[in-house]
Amino acid sequence: MDEMDSLLDSLLEQRKGTSVSYIDDRYANVLRLEKVPSKGEGVTTLKALPVTEPICSLKYPTMMAMDPEFLPTTCYHCLVITSNPLPLPGYGYTSMDLKTCNGCHIARFCGRDCQVKSWHAYHKYECKVFKKVQNNLPSSMMRAVLRMVLLKDRGLVSDEEWDRVIGLDSHEQILAGRGRSNLTDMAETIKHLATSGMSVTMIQRLIFIMKSNANELPTPIYGGIGVMLDPLIGKLNHSCEPNISIHRPQHTMASGWMDSTNLSEHERKTFIQIIPLREIKEGEELLNCYIVPTVAVEARRAKLMEDYFFHCECGKCQCDVKAAAQLIESHPDLSAQFGQWAQKTIRSVPQQVKKQGGNSLSKAMAAMDHSERFLEHPTLYTTGDYPQIAMRLTLLGLQSQAFDIALINMLWVYFLVNPQRFVGGHTPTEIYTIFLLLDILDGILRISMPPGVETVDAEKWSKNLTTRGLTLDDLLHWRDRICSDLERRLAGSAAKDLLSLVEKRKEKRRVSPAQGKDKAQEQSMTNAEAGMRSALRLKEPLWKLALHETGC
Repeated sequence: MDEMDSLLDSLLEQRKGTSVSYIDDRYANVLRLEKVPSKGEGVTTLKALPVTEPICSLKYPTMMAMDPEFLPTTCYHCLVITSNPLPLPGYGYTSMDLKTCNGCHIARFCGRDCQVKSWHAYHKYECKVFKKVQNNLPSSMMRAVLRMVLLKDRGLVSDEEWDRVIGLDSHEQILAGRGRSNLTDMAETIKHLATSGMSVTMIQRLIFIMKSNANELPTPIYGGIGVMLDPLIGKLNHSCEPNISIHRPQHTMASGWMDSTNLSEHERKTFIQIIPLREIKEGEELLNCYIVPTVAVEARRAKLMEDYFFHCECGKCQCDVKAAAQLIESHPDLSAQFGQWAQKTIRSVPQQVKKQGGNSLSKAMAAMDHSERFLEHPTLYTTGDYPQIAMRLTLLGLQSQAFDIALINMLWVYFLVNPQRFVGGHTPTEIYTIFLLLDILDGILRISMPPGVETVDAEKWSKNLTTRGLTLDDLLHWRDRICSDLERRLAGSAAKDLLSLVEKRKEKRRVSPAQGKDKAQEQSMTNAEAGMRSALRLKEPLWKLALHETGC
């Protein structure tokens, strides 16, 4: 009975929370929070929004935590990244040694200023907890909730921020109805670790809120490094074909950026921005994508139902269902054949490989080459298993210094998958894909030799790629074209602050002593395109379509 009373009290608090203002006064003439039919609340625009300007800027979140693998290489306070976990050039990173917290030996800092500010703001409370758990560090989601509990207990969270967080939809009435779960265990663990006076019911509700509203903790160009919650972003509804994305500006890649005298006050307070993926009309709802869009529609819908409790009927889902039905009607056996191929290929992909790949990675690559007959049908290769396999082989290729294998798989993603699955051409996933692709090219071309790579490795990559039809001159040609493609995408977007990183690559190419003459300019476009088409095993019509859709 007491548990039911606590749940009812919690739900009543959540009802009251909806009156809290989620729109900063600076954006009151741009955005509005209102009821959306069949969705509850959502964020709509009060005027037309151009694709080239950020919609709004948001501060550093209170509820955030890094994934464990990024803690050794990322400043715990300003979140500047100091090295790449993959053997790649260091574009976009601040090269420096991090100072380790002498208390917990978990948090690391780019300098004393960040260490002192972090200590006074939150880490002196976390540090004691981290020392208790030693090598059994809680998950990033648990640590994000733990920080909020520790700060709330000490009166260090404003009433406004607290009300905005607990006013978010938590789905706790559904989750609690399922009975005791591991989330209840997590809440009890947090209460114990924090020696908190907060009730288990309230801590569990914070976990529900985090689970239902959290976003990836972003980097400007290299994907996510953890989890975060911003109350305004939590109010955005979902679409598998979104019109906005979350962008972390390039100025946050500098050590101690939050106190830099080289930045304006506005920049020092801006950690992330909501940016448009296309022109947005007056009165249009802002829609975010909650999940990975390069997944088949059935899997997307299942994930959204499991985590967010709704059946997605967005335009993309309806289009994908129709396309799948048409494919089955026109090619009854093809989907089943693709499924069999995918399962066989997945089984051939190794969990880990030694340097230079080995036979297991080569076999998996050979299986990918046998996907040719499916590539005429985007309904198959743009979703689900195909992108997953290609990205897995890319990462394994990099980790084992088989850059040739990594390159081919990344090129398949760039030319075939992304143009079909993303809106606008400058989503964080696309930007990450292209920067990663350029990193791989720079390593193969020896424009920027990755750490631990020998000349003999690069020679082997070149030989293997030449066998597929791609010469070094071809690769130089494509590096220039892909740089120009990235430059075009960013220049026409609200993420144009990243253009300086593209310019650094272009400068590196111009002064590189490794290639001597700029032979890429002398190589005819026709031959370079023929080499790429041959390397990717694409038929002429599909290749022409891929070129058109990437805009490269």
